[in-house]
Amino acid sequence: MTLSEIRKEKRFRTIDLATRLGISQGYYSHLECGKRPFNGVLLKKTAKVLGVRLVTLREAVKSHSPESHKLKSWMSNIRIHGLPLIKAFHYYMETNAIDPQVLDDAKLKIKIKEFVEANIGYSVLAELSENRTLLSHIRETIGAYTKFMKSDLSNNKSKT
Repeated sequence: MTLSEIRKEKRFRTIDLATRLGISQGYYSHLECGKRPFNGVLLKKTAKVLGVRLVTLREAVKSHSPESHKLKSWMSNIRIHGLPLIKAFHYYMETNAIDPQVLDDAKLKIKIKEFVEANIGYSVLAELSENRTLLSHIRETIGAYTKFMKSDLSNNKSKT
């Protein structure tokens, strides 16, 4: 059974479940379709809100199979200079006349790391400058996590 099926069986709309979890509907949708991974705390809270065992929810999250394994990686969502990471890295390799086929895995990993380190700061600042609502979303999300963590902490203290 998938997370979506469990949610529907429990008669939750995505917006209602997201609200109960203290996250945005968009973020929850990414969790449900496998674009974002659950962290342990959010997984436990989701199981509690849905009234299912944690092991059941873990299986439901695992059962989601995205189009391909590579899409499960958070790296597939990184953008450098407005391009997907792989495309930007490919352009970098071409312009510097580096053939990735002649590099062994260790050297290729180092090249990617160096490329990301040299370019990610610019890309983050560009995204924050161009996307006016992103900072508000970041503030809102941090606020929700802070509330959730404080709530979870006080619940744990009251149990002891």
